Amino acid sequence: MKKVLYFGNPYIKEDSLAIKVAEKLKKEFLGIEFLYVQDTFQLIDMDLSNSILLDVVQSIKDVSLINQDNIISSRISTTHDFDLGFFLKLTNKKVKIIGIPQFYDEEKAVDKVKAILQNLSKTSPPSQPSKNASSMKSRDHTPV
Repeated sequence: MKKVLYFGNPYIKEDSLAIKVAEKLKKEFLGIEFLYVQDTFQLIDMDLSNSILLDVVQSIKDVSLINQDNIISSRISTTHDFDLGFFLKLTNKKVKIIGIPQFYDEEKAVDKVKAILQNLSKTSPPSQPSKNASSMKSRDHTPV
């Protein structure tokens, strides 16, 4: 893991937690590049190898390392509806995702994401999906 790509909308409270967590953690993980992805279209041409995605996820109860196959993309009706789940399916790239519950405590999220990143830095085997990570929907990350 060399890069953490984080998503969210800083102007929408329920979609800004991943941004806040990443901004705090990048000061502690100097060997990891933290990159804010404002538009999911950026993922199409991006090399996601050695990357972890950090995002707010609906329908989970705890910060979790999740399997991207468990993220359900919403039906697309306009270009404003393209979410992270859609782009992961479109690009067919395999990545690890740290999901943060939508209305989670910020300091607890920082601590739990930090622990996951430290664990991933020590080990390289593929991660197991979280039990509470089934049937999740990622937030729409198209800038307003």
